[in-house]
Amino acid sequence: MISKNHRLLSLPLLFASSLLGLGSVAIAKPLAKSPGFSGTIGINAGGSDTQSQFNIDDDNEQTQNVNNAGEEITTAVLFPFFRLAYTTDDLQTQYFLGQSPENILNSAIQYELGVTHKFDKRQSITFAYIPHVPFLKETWSDPFLTNAPREQTDIDSSAMRVAYKFAPVQVEYAYASYSLEDEQSGSQNAVCHNVACTAEQQALLKRDSDYHRLSLESTLPVWLGTYAKVNVFYGKQNADGKSQSFDEFHYSLSIMTKYERHFISVQAAFSDREYDAENPIFGQVQEDDVARYSFLYSYTEPFDIKGSNLNIIYQNKETDANIEFYDSSTNFVSVGMSYSF
Repeated sequence: MISKNHRLLSLPLLFASSLLGLGSVAIAKPLAKSPGFSGTIGINAGGSDTQSQFNIDDDNEQTQNVNNAGEEITTAVLFPFFRLAYTTDDLQTQYFLGQSPENILNSAIQYELGVTHKFDKRQSITFAYIPHVPFLKETWSDPFLTNAPREQTDIDSSAMRVAYKFAPVQVEYAYASYSLEDEQSGSQNAVCHNVACTAEQQALLKRDSDYHRLSLESTLPVWLGTYAKVNVFYGKQNADGKSQSFDEFHYSLSIMTKYERHFISVQAAFSDREYDAENPIFGQVQEDDVARYSFLYSYTEPFDIKGSNLNIIYQNKETDANIEFYDSSTNFVSVGMSYSF
């Protein structure tokens, strides 16, 4: 998946839509049971409790100062999931559109257009393009504006990834490019040590960026019907503003088990980000520690409806930064149904 600095995500709970309808994807299997078209559609409803300066909810539109983490906001959320695939007659190549199983248990939202080719039972390669989806990502044009309503701006983004799997190990490289339509960070208030930010200081805050990530992942059997998945990656963000550039180290452990109609996955994931230069608003170099805990339960064919799944999702995510403005927390729970064909 493509991971992005939390300050650029306007809808932090959209990750959950990528967990739907895939209670059996954790274990390696053929691309499809038969050639031709296949897919999954689903919808979940839930609620979230979020505190973040970068939540673009109207109740968080104005902040009194830059020494707090924003308003705590509770909202109801409704979101869809879909994936459409076409598999060739030899079952070796599959073209897909939508959300990919490789990202399901990593809490990634990304709509992809791509292809996977299997060389044999153990080896495969995947190429995918992640296009910009209008209105999916928004943020504040100037998040540091105080005592006045902050204006929203769209984030234009595009990305790609390539993954090579030699089971049980997968190596993946991903690249993403991000640009804000109206970047005004630090331009509208006297927030640089109580005076107006200079042009040089504003330049340090620019968030347009390129992001690179190299990851290594392995899924191994633990006991009958239970698997452990370990993922580690190194990410590098090169932003126009040096205070927004960072190095990221991530590691996660997932335990997945399937018994009869029941599928359960629990995951603990941790990331550390170290930024390249001092943030002129706060006079510090930013450091983030991120912890995420996820739970997914899926029940196959409730009410004996063939191809259906009942899905329950819970996630807690905490970002602890050395600058309070960048602290954030999210709790999310949802329930829904999906159908595969």
